[in-house]
Amino acid sequence: MDIMGLVLQYIFDSVLYIECIVGIIMNFFIVAANFMKWKTMRSLHIGDKILSSLATSRFLFLLNVFMNFVPPLDTFWANRNLQVMSAMSVVTTFLHSTNLWFATILCVFYCVKITNYNWNFLILLKNKMSTFFPRFLLVSLLISLFSSLPFGWCIFILQIQNLTNLAMENVTLPKVGVQENFHNMFLLFLTGSCPPFLIFLVADFLLLHSLWMHTRRMRNSTSSFRSPNLESHFSAVKSMSLFLVLHILYFICSSVYFMSEVYDSGAEFSIISAVISSPPSLHSLYIISSNTQLKKIFISIFHGLKCCRQELEL
Repeated sequence: MDIMGLVLQYIFDSVLYIECIVGIIMNFFIVAANFMKWKTMRSLHIGDKILSSLATSRFLFLLNVFMNFVPPLDTFWANRNLQVMSAMSVVTTFLHSTNLWFATILCVFYCVKITNYNWNFLILLKNKMSTFFPRFLLVSLLISLFSSLPFGWCIFILQIQNLTNLAMENVTLPKVGVQENFHNMFLLFLTGSCPPFLIFLVADFLLLHSLWMHTRRMRNSTSSFRSPNLESHFSAVKSMSLFLVLHILYFICSSVYFMSEVYDSGAEFSIISAVISSPPSLHSLYIISSNTQLKKIFISIFHGLKCCRQELEL
């Protein structure tokens, strides 16, 4: 690897570590805040349950990425055997799949809750949200598990026959290595990832279309362009547009990641890994910053930690 490639690898590895740490903290905070709400009220709204499930999945996904790229642990994984590599492949794919499905369920929940389409299916979901959506979470976990298990079979032992001249005799020495079937892995990735991604696109498009049409009607019927209701709808359009862009970015980079044979250097792998980790971290950070209750809790915890630090220094 040339010097420029090595510098790029170090830079994006550092970016990856920062993204993972920030994302782990943000998602852990979302889960902890909802847990405290559940502990106080002994119940959670279905939206908070879905958000907690997504935050838990993202927390584990980013923790998995971090553990595979931190230098001391990376050295350990470099000496892994076939069984460990297969298990890691299944776990990584399972966490990736749950991220896709939980994000899709959250988007569908927003679509069902906000839009006013007179479709029988959407009306049924709206009336039975507390019943259907927890089941959707459970079914998505099972689908993610069964779609991830075949990835363990795409890693196999490869024996390379080396011919060497030893004591004037040709001796064949087998060299055992670990090989990944990238072609089959990519096909499995598309099979498991395309359904939730397509559902997400449809739900997000319906939601954005409904919000935008409703916003236009409100703007035409009111004299004040900056009315509170209009501002809230613009904020919802901006939020879902950001969710859509980050989700598309995550899906595209994940597709490239599973085509590992296209990499020519470690720098390219580091860049792709850093970009993959950015959408879960950025979206969780945006959720906290746009949610008044979560933002207040986060600021109070931050001030509490700051005060504790000042007292310890004294």
